[in-house]
Amino acid sequence: MSNRAKKLLIAGGGTGGHLFPALAICEEWEAQGGEVLFVGTARGLENRILPQKGKNLALIKVGKIKGGGIVGRIKTLLGLPLALLSAINIVRKFKPDVVLGVGGYASAPAVAAARLLFIPTALHEQNALPGLTNRYLSRIATKIFISFQAATEHFSHNNIQLTGNPVNQEFHKQAIKPAPKAGEPWQFLIFGGSLGAKVFGEIVPPALAKLKEAGVNFTVQHQVQEDSLERVQNFYDQNNITAQTATFFQDMAKVYKTADIIICRAGATTVTELSALGKPALLIPYPYAADDHQAANAQAYADKGAGWMRRQEDTDPQWLADFLNKRTQNPQELETTAQNAKKLATPNAAKDIVEGLLGLV
Repeated sequence: MSNRAKKLLIAGGGTGGHLFPALAICEEWEAQGGEVLFVGTARGLENRILPQKGKNLALIKVGKIKGGGIVGRIKTLLGLPLALLSAINIVRKFKPDVVLGVGGYASAPAVAAARLLFIPTALHEQNALPGLTNRYLSRIATKIFISFQAATEHFSHNNIQLTGNPVNQEFHKQAIKPAPKAGEPWQFLIFGGSLGAKVFGEIVPPALAKLKEAGVNFTVQHQVQEDSLERVQNFYDQNNITAQTATFFQDMAKVYKTADIIICRAGATTVTELSALGKPALLIPYPYAADDHQAANAQAYADKGAGWMRRQEDTDPQWLADFLNKRTQNPQELETTAQNAKKLATPNAAKDIVEGLLGLV
């Protein structure tokens, strides 16, 4: 960078899917000597995570446009002028060289404020199906970074760059795990995002009991919602299944490392981590995700032979037991799937986005 440290304002968050890629971009920008300010909301995940990591965060008040009901939408629309004024004051005070919207409701006022103040703006879209905020903001943004090629179909913009989705570099450093040797147990990992998936606690245990009856040797690590934890662990114990259950895995890189087959949701960050690690996975998208974007992520991943997609409503214990049985009988297929996943990895995503942002300054 030049003698003066360049300033980046990152707007948005709310969920880990928006926040954690933004953190990777922040760290790359800071590694190059720059300064970063986040703009988010008090109720978003950023208000809990960013202060812990020593990052600068400014808060604005903005509500939901989608999913909040008619009364909620009216309140949000009435509050937008005040949110925009707050964002303008933050942008004027920080004086960023460029503003990046990462999705989430806080990004709209900040990107709009930057546009009004003639500051270059960019968006980062993590999903194959862009979110509502980014679809609106694409009309005024200078540049758009995307994680899936499929996202281009939803933007009418002449400055789109496919970069992938930034994740922790530790994930990219792990080599593909070979299939278990004869006599060694298969290791399954089941998780449903930061809060788990209740349905996995209902479908997976009986499926694994059927798999054990079929003579497959395996162990399992299973993230379970708190109200189901005791029930699920008791079921595994009663069926002589070696299982570790937890409501949250603190060190996901370590947990991932031991897994041979993964069953999980299809959030953008999860899919990116799977490709970085080269992990064969059955993706069961969360059926109530906004605009069904997880299904779009899963389909884009499965289309590349990097994993498998199955709708939640089509998944039952017998189907899942049969699926896992077939996979364990064909290690070569799993190895090919792992290699296909690894081909989708984008270890330079954060660096490419930062370079693209600097090109706008």
